[in-house]
Amino acid sequence: MIRFVEVVNQTTFDSRFERTSIPSFSLGEVWINPKYVVTIREAVGYTKMLQEGRLPPDLAGDHEFTSVTVNNGGLTETHVVVGSNSHVARQLRQDHKMLLRG
Repeated sequence: MIRFVEVVNQTTFDSRFERTSIPSFSLGEVWINPKYVVTIREAVGYTKMLQEGRLPPDLAGDHEFTSVTVNNGGLTETHVVVGSNSHVARQLRQDHKMLLRG
């Protein structure tokens, strides 16, 4: 399992007041099992929201965001994590096995 910082959408959606809802985001942590990752792609729109100040102030203006889709059995989830595509892919590819001389 690998730990990532996730952007959590906490916007409350009410079907009658959909147009008046104010987006609310926070940061959290998510642990992802690399065995179940299906896709990694750039999370479009999050960089723009960061520049507009709609994301938490804990983030610097140069942060990048990646959308990681995980499939575990019949459940598919998409997590938006902080980091570029290449950085997230490198973390997911880490192989902690060592070959000993023998």
